[in-house]
Amino acid sequence: MTTLDLNGLWDFSFFEGKSLENIENAPELPLAETMCVPGCFDTLPKYYCRRGCAVYARNFVLEEAWKNGFLRVDGMGLRSSFYLDGRLIGGCALPYSAFELETGRLAAGPHRLVALIDNEFDPEKMKIFRPGYDFYAFGGFYHGISLRLSRTENPLDRIRVRTTDFRTGRIELAFLFKHETPAKFEAKLAIDGEEERTFTVSGGILELTRQDLQLWSPESPCLHTLRASVAGDRLTETFGLREIKAEGNKILLNGKEIYLKGFNRHEAGALSGAATMEQEMLADLLHLKSLGANFIRGSHYPQAQLFLDLCDRLGILVWEESLGWGNPAQQMADPEFIAAQVEQTRLMVHNSFNHPSVIIFAFLNENASGTDEGAALCRKLAETIRAENSGRLVTFACNHIFDDRACADMDIVSFNTYPGWITADCETDPEAAVAPRVRKVVEHFLNLYGKTKPIIVSEMGCCGLYGQHDEAGAQWSEEFQAGYLEAVFDAVAASPEITGLTLWQFNDAKSYCRTGSNVRCKPLAQNLAGVYDIYRRPKLAAQTAARKFACLGNAPETRK
Repeated sequence: MTTLDLNGLWDFSFFEGKSLENIENAPELPLAETMCVPGCFDTLPKYYCRRGCAVYARNFVLEEAWKNGFLRVDGMGLRSSFYLDGRLIGGCALPYSAFELETGRLAAGPHRLVALIDNEFDPEKMKIFRPGYDFYAFGGFYHGISLRLSRTENPLDRIRVRTTDFRTGRIELAFLFKHETPAKFEAKLAIDGEEERTFTVSGGILELTRQDLQLWSPESPCLHTLRASVAGDRLTETFGLREIKAEGNKILLNGKEIYLKGFNRHEAGALSGAATMEQEMLADLLHLKSLGANFIRGSHYPQAQLFLDLCDRLGILVWEESLGWGNPAQQMADPEFIAAQVEQTRLMVHNSFNHPSVIIFAFLNENASGTDEGAALCRKLAETIRAENSGRLVTFACNHIFDDRACADMDIVSFNTYPGWITADCETDPEAAVAPRVRKVVEHFLNLYGKTKPIIVSEMGCCGLYGQHDEAGAQWSEEFQAGYLEAVFDAVAASPEITGLTLWQFNDAKSYCRTGSNVRCKPLAQNLAGVYDIYRRPKLAAQTAARKFACLGNAPETRK
């Protein structure tokens, strides 16, 4: 397929307090202003933190006719509808997810695309983003929009590349068409610039053995390019050969034990919001590597494909999860919420299937896993991921530790805990609460599962205000945060059963503004637990992380 880039300057108007359903005759509205795509309109001075419905429009010209087209949106927030030449072609209510809408036949000549983006909180229409989530719900196009054009009505959509045996170079190619997959077809394939060869594909599956292809790993992030031609449509996929698996209480990459050392990271820039530029992403990952980390948790939503491309190239391992945060049992039982969770989780796996950096798929951070409703949805989402046969490990970040009913169905046990920080009171220094809590949680999971599951600390940390210093290490000072993280590292290192740590968090990020759960713990409407601030200035905690990561997990032969 041919791709038409639709990014750039669009005509724009904002209707505060209105939703998608309140905008009448959207394709004909006069739009007097200008907006950048990608971009978050509610980061700009005129619309800062305002909620309502934005209307975008732009014209484009096709030099020839096409039998079909697919409008691709690489993440938006929070709900959207799209009109092409005055005709509604669809919409989406899955923030952060990349999705496509089919256009049908497209004539040569001029066309007009109109988009409505609604960032209102509506409990009936926006099920999967609630006002109290501890990250800001930005409005706009996060990572751009394009139009994929095809000369066939049923084009080849993509090829999933799965490593079935990393030792022999055995790979499986799964050909996915936009509609029904033909029972048998011819495909011309070439890997890494070699000459094309023709293969007959039956049932959409082709197996190849390529012992000449190098493996992908953090130390040697070798990527390969697959070029394919089917019925006149051409497609290029980038992939890496590697195997990730859990064996007992260890995680193995290409048969070797790895220790995951990293951070949680929000897609959040001071000016860009969720529409971070590729250079901002690269800078974050270079900072992360400079601290000695090898792992990042994309919290708490599907990651941009550009970001995953960078992780592939830099050799950074990734935990990717679908959108959710602290969802209660009542919501976990809502049929519409369940359907949205299944849809966005399947989309996440589909979009990120070929990224070798992604080793974990997850969902629903800190959900009500201590309830029947929560456990049932966790099982359903785990089944959704496994049904896609991606070869990834499955988990979720659990904070209902001692009444949890869902971790038994996961490949990895992952837990969030904030001893001495997020508590009703603390009668001792907060640092003193860390080690006993970590040991208690680890022993609890060992009693339940023995050494049959790896254990990851998926969140632990505290806040520090950049530039605020105190000789006594008062709470919210940089000294307090650095000392607390020191205690976290020491507690994790003293528990050899733990196989990974993702600190909360890499960078400060905008959170709910003025209203929301526990509003007093969000100074300046930010979660300030980053070792870098929102402008990526390092705090003392970054030095602590660099020093401690250098020692953490370096002697796997001593681990139980």
